[in-house]
Amino acid sequence: MARSTIAAPATAPGRAALAVVRISGPLVREIVTARIGRSLEPRRASFLRWRSLQGEVLDEVVATFWQGPASYTGEDLLELSLHGNPLITRAVLADLALSGVRLAGPGEFTRRALEHGKLSLAQAEAVAAVVDAETRAGLAAARHQLSGGLDVAARALRDRLIEASAYMELETDFAEEEAVPDASAVLPSLRTALDALERLLEDQERLNRQTHSPRVVLAGKPNAGKSSLANALLGQDRLLVSPIRGTTRDWVEIPLMFPEGEVRLVDTAGLGEPSDELDAAAQELTRQELSKAQLVLVLVESGRPLDTQEEALLQPDGREKLLVRTKTDLHPDSSPFAVSARTSQGVEALSLRLRSLLQGEDGFDPSTVALGSARQREHALRAHDDLREALGFARTGQIELSAHCVRHARNSLSDLVGETTPDDLLHSIFSHFCIGK
Repeated sequence: MARSTIAAPATAPGRAALAVVRISGPLVREIVTARIGRSLEPRRASFLRWRSLQGEVLDEVVATFWQGPASYTGEDLLELSLHGNPLITRAVLADLALSGVRLAGPGEFTRRALEHGKLSLAQAEAVAAVVDAETRAGLAAARHQLSGGLDVAARALRDRLIEASAYMELETDFAEEEAVPDASAVLPSLRTALDALERLLEDQERLNRQTHSPRVVLAGKPNAGKSSLANALLGQDRLLVSPIRGTTRDWVEIPLMFPEGEVRLVDTAGLGEPSDELDAAAQELTRQELSKAQLVLVLVESGRPLDTQEEALLQPDGREKLLVRTKTDLHPDSSPFAVSARTSQGVEALSLRLRSLLQGEDGFDPSTVALGSARQREHALRAHDDLREALGFARTGQIELSAHCVRHARNSLSDLVGETTPDDLLHSIFSHFCIGK
């Protein structure tokens, strides 16, 4: 069946300086000729008037033609840089539809790159990770996977297991012969492969702690200064501040941007004795947010001791806690994190502390080869478990059972890099991509 030609915006919706529309498939050259009356030189940007089928000038564009297979998708590809008005983008797409071009689905351009051998499945998943990265560490890890680092590591492991399988199957087939390698010969290879998989799994856990925006929840009594502190950290009055108790009802999440990425700052309703059913519901939402926090800032006004509830908030429960004394312009305080939203005293020090959440673990290189998705982790875990069983069987001389487990481990590593992937799994993976990527 002939492959269809697809098109989609490759830039975010809305008004901007530019909007990019991608077109890929067998009709690209025909479309170019119909719209501009001539062909385009491959890999060279051309400034021209893009016309509709009826001859109307839709926009002045920069058009770049990529001749397959030397393109992102592996087929003829055209990129149009338009003026960033959504009316223009919609008009161009509507006109393309008259020539039989359909709107691309999520990730369909990258899926075509996979199907044409331009990318492995692990690299295709890394494309989405590059787009979705929330921290510098996450971006570095995604780029490393996009360059093929995980594919190289997984295939090297599989090759090691192929060699081990050859020894074990030889032992099984010629068990009666002399001078044939016994099980002890493959133990080092199996142990090395198992250690490598354990490192991959451990590095993914460490990397996950660095690749997602940290969630920092502001907690405390009503009027402890949570919204005021959030505004001070943001450098603008984004949240409503009032001396009236219970001004904040719903939790509000705000991105706090740093060069290394963003911290998600969550302002919540004050905790205490509920004044009514609405207040009780608001406090329940606060408790739910506390359970999802990486760091909890417990705000207490300076000049008074902590009460029982505030001490309970600071008790260890698996999340990092930090006591922040507020309103130090009214009551000076020498605590490590004492702030005044009114005078900005201590706000910069607290901001640096939040920024440190993005710095990552000491000694961990984000370019380390690591697993980049839950799918990859699942296959790595299967290979790990099979290898652990294979090692146990090999140690007790059960070569045939060990060889069986090693074959399963090899298959899992092949699945990890996507050498055998059913269509329904590909659909699930690419459905989470952006349209136009």
